[in-house]
Amino acid sequence: MSPEPEPFAFCRGISKTYVTPSGGIEALHDVDATFALGEITALVGASGSGKSTLLRALAGLDRPSSGSLIVNGRELADAHPRELRRHRSTMATFVNQKPAENFVPYLTITQQAEGTPEAAAEILGSFGLSHRVHSLPAELSGGEQARAAFALALLRGAPLVIADEPTAELDTGSATPLLETIRRHAGSGTAFVIATHDPAVMAIADTVLRLERGRVIDPDAQPSRQERAIAKSGGGEPVVSVSSVEKSFRVGPETIHAVRGVSLELSRGELGALVGRSGSGKTTLLTLIARVLEPDSGEIRFSVPASTWGELAFIPQRFGLLPELTVRENVEFPARLSGQLEGRRERVDSLLERLGLAEHADRPPPETSIGQQQRTALARALTLEPAVQLADEPTSHQDAGWRDGVWQLLVDAAGSGTTCLIATHEAEIARYATRVWEIAEGIVQTGGSPV
Repeated sequence: MSPEPEPFAFCRGISKTYVTPSGGIEALHDVDATFALGEITALVGASGSGKSTLLRALAGLDRPSSGSLIVNGRELADAHPRELRRHRSTMATFVNQKPAENFVPYLTITQQAEGTPEAAAEILGSFGLSHRVHSLPAELSGGEQARAAFALALLRGAPLVIADEPTAELDTGSATPLLETIRRHAGSGTAFVIATHDPAVMAIADTVLRLERGRVIDPDAQPSRQERAIAKSGGGEPVVSVSSVEKSFRVGPETIHAVRGVSLELSRGELGALVGRSGSGKTTLLTLIARVLEPDSGEIRFSVPASTWGELAFIPQRFGLLPELTVRENVEFPARLSGQLEGRRERVDSLLERLGLAEHADRPPPETSIGQQQRTALARALTLEPAVQLADEPTSHQDAGWRDGVWQLLVDAAGSGTTCLIATHEAEIARYATRVWEIAEGIVQTGGSPV
């Protein structure tokens, strides 16, 4: 009986420790795994479990500190930089967790595509991006960037496709064609390794590899989930009132009507969910309410001054953390600016503990995972218990347990009197909300649906 052939890629006992000014961080510990052509591996684990580190090693973007990592018969752990460049150009394609970082910003989507223009047009069209082929990356929504990045990755034709949270920015409708394409390409012999919190990705996977604190754990082990709760409406006079707001953008000769005639109200202690697909206009609307943009017409009113962190807090998709400060110093920042730091230390400690950030509090944000950075931004926003809290996709980089944990924290903030409005594509999470609006093509359902 002949021995079974080696898998296309495998790692044996790989570990990775990052040396930082604040000490060593062990991201991976003695990991064994195999990855076969034609199979999809879902890499699952809480934020900071080591998923992104393992992906970067497979992609030839980083080296393990010890152990063996072999792809197509070649050892990557101690490979010459020239070999790693060859690996990245011919063997592996990596799709970054942050969609915008997958592009050359000054080239259009078509100009960045490999292969023939016909092939590029076909695959971009299959992802619903035919109207975006001549757009610059910055002109696309976060969800459109995520789909375009994956389409361009597949065009390269590499046998190993490595993707970090490719559906994090996508609603169900946008994610479905991406998942179908992954399954189809796997059937043609491509190996996929995908870090994910998304049950839909796990459902199409041939193998689910679970990591916890850098170690492979029992396949049946599940992350703990916090109890769910429904916030109660605060009622009373509106704290936030949006009336007939319009916003358009010029993109070359085209006018994009991002927000069209939107009206909504939220009272004290309400938790509102603005639900829509990527590109639906929810980010633009939230940015208008946050006063980052000015509407073309209509009016946005607050019953509070909404000029300081203690009155209005906004969490954008890119977090806006200060990289030169530690996690704790970022969370303390609003209290320090307002001269309230001494009186808010207990609050800061509580938020760090509740969001699983206490053990990372002395590290700068770049030394933590994307999910941990997102939770740091949430903790910073809630430090002063603002009158109004706005958050754009605050759970997009969280696993199931932390997703519920983030929403439960927002439920509790609403219960303490904060008016919350959250933009999300995760329709099922709207169960936490007191009021839900659906948005599509810039148009919001009038009045919202009370839960």
